[in-house]
Amino acid sequence: MLAAEYLPTCPSLPAAFFKQVDKAPLRPAQWERRNGEYVPITYQMFGNRVRHVASGLMRAGVKPGDRVGLLMENRPEWAVIDYAILSVGAVTVPLYCSYRPQDIAYVLDDSGAAVVFTSGGHLLRELKKAADESEKVRHIYVCEDVDDDEGAPVHNLAELEEGDIDEERLNRRLSKLNRDQLATLVYTSGTTANPKGVMLTHGNILTNLEAVPAVISLLHEECMLSFLPLAHALERTGSHFLPYSFGISVAFAERPDTVAKNLGEAKPTMMIAVPRLLEVVRNRILAQVAKQSALKQKLFHSYFSLAGKENPGPVAGLLLKLLDRLVGEKIRNRFGGRLRVIVSGGAPLSVEVGRFFETLGLPVLEGYGLSESAPLLTVNPMHDRRIGTVGPAVRGVEIRIADDGEIIARGNNIMSGYWKNSKATREVLIGGWLHTGDIGELDEDGYLKITDRKKDMIVNSGGENIAPQRVEGLLAAEALIEQVVVYGDQRPYLVAMIVPDQEACVVWAEGAGMPESGWRELAVSDVLRRQIQKQIQHHLKPLNSHEQIRRIYIQTEPFSIENGLLTPTMKLKRRAVYQEFAEIFESLY
Repeated sequence: MLAAEYLPTCPSLPAAFFKQVDKAPLRPAQWERRNGEYVPITYQMFGNRVRHVASGLMRAGVKPGDRVGLLMENRPEWAVIDYAILSVGAVTVPLYCSYRPQDIAYVLDDSGAAVVFTSGGHLLRELKKAADESEKVRHIYVCEDVDDDEGAPVHNLAELEEGDIDEERLNRRLSKLNRDQLATLVYTSGTTANPKGVMLTHGNILTNLEAVPAVISLLHEECMLSFLPLAHALERTGSHFLPYSFGISVAFAERPDTVAKNLGEAKPTMMIAVPRLLEVVRNRILAQVAKQSALKQKLFHSYFSLAGKENPGPVAGLLLKLLDRLVGEKIRNRFGGRLRVIVSGGAPLSVEVGRFFETLGLPVLEGYGLSESAPLLTVNPMHDRRIGTVGPAVRGVEIRIADDGEIIARGNNIMSGYWKNSKATREVLIGGWLHTGDIGELDEDGYLKITDRKKDMIVNSGGENIAPQRVEGLLAAEALIEQVVVYGDQRPYLVAMIVPDQEACVVWAEGAGMPESGWRELAVSDVLRRQIQKQIQHHLKPLNSHEQIRRIYIQTEPFSIENGLLTPTMKLKRRAVYQEFAEIFESLY
C-alpha cells in the first residue's frame, strides 16, 4: 500500500509528523534494538513522548528561535528531541559525535545554544569539556542516568518528561509555525575552514520531501536502517524527516561497526549510504569470492555476466534464475533480504560500484546535493536510473551550468544563508542562485554528471586542467585499493598516495604464490607496488595522457575521521592530506 502519492502541503515539519500520528497511531514508527532483538515504537508512543519533551522545554524556558544543541548517536531519542525542539519553535543544532571538544565548543558558541542534549558516557564527557570553554551553555540534558556528582548544569532527560503535557500552550506554539521559520542550523563539515551554520527553514526541508514521491513510490511497509550520522543533512532528511512525514518506520543500527549484523536483523527495505561504504562492501564481497573454490568463483562470475545483459534470451534466462538463487539471493540476504533500494550521496559513486549493486538486484539511486540545499538537488528516479549520473533536478529545483562549468541551482529548498556570516552568504548566493562549487555537465535529458570540485581542480605545469575526483573515482573500483588521493598541481605529472585494501592484497599475494609475510612487509613490497601500479594503468587507460598517474606511494594507515583526514561524513579532506604528507608527495618528483 502506498504511503502517499505526494506529501500534502504542511506548514511545518512537526505538522507533517503529527498528521501521521493522528492517521495511524498504532503503526510502527521506530524499531529499537533491546535484549538482542528489534522491538517497535508506535507513532502514538513516539508522538506522546515528543509532546512530553516539548512541554518540558517550554517549562524550562526555551523560547521560539532559541538554538538547542543535539549531540547523540542515532537512536529513538534523537528523533524525539529533534521534533520536540521544532514543535516549540526552537532551532535544532545537530553536532557530530566525532567532534572534538573544541569543535563542539565552536559550534555551541557560534550558534548561541544554551541548552544541549546528549546520550551520556563518552559524549557527555566531551560535551562537558566543551561546555567549560563556552559561556553560552546553561543546561545539559542526558538520556541515560547521571550521577549526582555530575553537578550543574547536567540533568536527566526524564526531568523534562515529568508532568502533564501542556496541550493548550504547545498547540499555540505549533499553530504559529510556518514554512519560512528557521528550523535548524546544519554546520558544514569544514574541509577547508571552520564550519559554517547553514540556515534551513521548515519550508526548505519540506520542499525536498515533497519531491520524493516522483522519484520512488513509498510504501507503508517500508523500513529504513539509520546508521549514518543524523547530524548530516542527507541522513537527517532521508532517514528522519522523510519516513516520519510519510508514515514509514526507521530501525536504528546499534553502532556503525554493527551495520552488517543489524541489516540481517532489521531487514530494511531502504537505506541511505555513502559511496565509501558501498566501495568497501563491494571489495569485501570480491575478496571473499577470491577465497572460494574454483567452482564457486565460476558460478559468481557467470551470474554477473548473465545478470549484466539486458536480454539474456530464454535459455540464459532460466540459467540466470538458477544462478540468482545460488549467488545473488545469498548476497542480498546479507542485506536482510528485503532491501529494494539504496540511496547514495555525499560524494561521487564510481560507475563500476553502481553497476555491481545494480547487477545484484540492489539498485542504487545516486543523487546530488549540499547542506545548503536541504540537501537534495538531483537524484536518479527509480523508473529511469542512469549509472554515471546523479539524475535530473527534482521537483521544485532548477539546475544550470555556469560559463565556467560550475553547477548553480535555485528553488525553495535553498538555504536562507549562513548563520551570522553575510560575507560567506554573498559568495555563494548570487542573484538567487546557489553556486555549488562543483563542476558538472547536463545531458540532453537533463541528467547531471559531476566532474569535479571547482576548487580541487589540478592545473599541471603544462596548463592542462585535471579533475582529481574523476581519476580517483575510476581507481575506487580496484579491489586492491582502499583509498586514493591524487596530487599534481603545478607539477609535470600526476602522482598518488594509495592506501591498499589489506584483505584483498593478502588474497592476491596467496594466489600469486608469494611466501607468507606480515601485512607491513607485504604492503611496502615492490611486488605489490608493481601490481597496484599495473592495475592503475588498466583502470586509467581510457583517460588522456596528462591524467595518468606516473608514480605512487603506499600508505598503510588509512585516512580516517580520527586522524583528521576525513570529514564526519567520510569525505576526503584533500588539503589536510596534502599538508600532512607534503614531503612525501614532493619526493615523488
